[in-house]
Amino acid sequence: MKRAPVQLALLLYGGLLFCLLGGHALAVDSSQPIKVLRPEKLGSGQLPAQRTALGKPGDYKPWLVRCDNGELLMVAFEGHGEPFWENAIFWRSRNGGRSWEPRREREDVHGREFAITCLADGTLLMSCHILPQDQFNQAGGRNWHSKLFRSTDHGHHWSEMIIGPKNFPGDVNAGTDRNVLEIPGADGSGESTVLFGVSQGLTAGHTYLWRSTDSGRTWDRSFQPDTQGWDDIDGFYSNSFTYRAASGKLLHVLRVDATGKYWKLPDVKIAGRVSNDAADRMMMWTSTDDGASWRRYGKFGTFGAGGEMYPRFLKLADGRLLLTFTVRSSSTDGHPLGLRATISYDDGEHWDFATDRLVLEQKNTGPSGGGYGNTIQLDDGGLVSCYSYRGVDDKTHVEVMRWRLPAAH
Repeated sequence: MKRAPVQLALLLYGGLLFCLLGGHALAVDSSQPIKVLRPEKLGSGQLPAQRTALGKPGDYKPWLVRCDNGELLMVAFEGHGEPFWENAIFWRSRNGGRSWEPRREREDVHGREFAITCLADGTLLMSCHILPQDQFNQAGGRNWHSKLFRSTDHGHHWSEMIIGPKNFPGDVNAGTDRNVLEIPGADGSGESTVLFGVSQGLTAGHTYLWRSTDSGRTWDRSFQPDTQGWDDIDGFYSNSFTYRAASGKLLHVLRVDATGKYWKLPDVKIAGRVSNDAADRMMMWTSTDDGASWRRYGKFGTFGAGGEMYPRFLKLADGRLLLTFTVRSSSTDGHPLGLRATISYDDGEHWDFATDRLVLEQKNTGPSGGGYGNTIQLDDGGLVSCYSYRGVDDKTHVEVMRWRLPAAH
C-alpha cells in the first residue's frame, strides 16, 4: 500500500515524459534483421533492424519525409467502398521514429501513392494520382490524373493543384515524377529552381518539365525536354524519380511497361512476364543540362531486373548513394517480394544489384502489396525506412523500420 503512491507518481512521470517526447508507445520487433546478399563491402550477412507496425489493415504504400524542423512525417493512403474513393493518412514522429503520434486520416486529401519532397525553405510538395473509378476523379471515370499538394506548415494544411484532365490533348492519362527536384542557385544567392516532370499520355510531344522559382507557388509549364521520342504507356514522367548528383548530373529512373516495346533488353535476361503491371521494370536516363535533354544510362538504360520498380534515391551523409526499390514480381534473389536496397559508391555512376544487396523486408504474402516505401537519414546517421506488405489476412499493412548502414570495408 505504501508503494502505490510512488508507483502512481512514476506512471504519471513516464506519461509526461512520453508526451514531451511526442508520440505513442508501440511494440518494436527486432526479430527480423535485414539480410545482406553476397556481402563484400558491407562485411556482414545481416544488419539489426527495429520494426514498428503503424495504422490499421488496409493502409497502403507509405512515404517518409523529414521536415525542416526535424519532425518525421509519413503519408500512406486507404481505399473506401461504394462509392469508391481513396484518401491520405498521416503519422508524425518528433524523436526520429522511436514513437509516433496517432494515425490521422485526411478525408479532404484525395488520391493514392503520395510522395513528399521537403524544399530548402521547408515547403512541402506532395504528388499523387487518382484512379478512374475514384468518385473524386474529375476525368469522369475515363482516365487517371495527378495532383500536386503544397504545404508551408509541415503538412498540417495543404493547397491542391489538379494536373489534368482539363486542357490536355484528347482522352489521356496525366502522370508526374514522384518527387520534385530543387536546383540551387548561385552560391549565396538563396535562390533555387524547382523542377517537376509531367507527362500527358503516351507521346514525347506531351512531356513537360515544369519550373518554379517560388517554391512551387506558381509554375512555368511550357518547357518540353528532349526525351528521344519516348512513348511508353505511363510516359517519361510517371512512377519515376529524379536525383541530382554533386556533379550536377541528373539521374532519372522511370517505369517501363511490361506490355510495351521497350520492356525486352538485348543485354540482360529478364524472367517471364506476369499478367499484370507487376512485371514492369526500371530504366535509367541521365541529363547534364538540368533536364533539358536526356539520354539512356549506358547503352540501353538497363537498371535492375524485371519486376523491380519504385526507385527512391537517398544521398547519405558519408557520400554514398542509397537506392531503395521494390521487387513486385519474378524475384531474382531467392527471397519473397518486398523492399530492397543497393548502394553506389560514386554518386550513381555505377550500380551493382547483386553484391551487398539489402533485403530490407520480405513479409509479403501473395502476388502484390509489398514494398513501395523510401528511406530517410537522421542527424546521428541512423536510417528510417517505410514499407507496406500484404499479410496472411489478405490485407495490406504499414511498418517503419529503424536501422543503420555500416561503413564500407
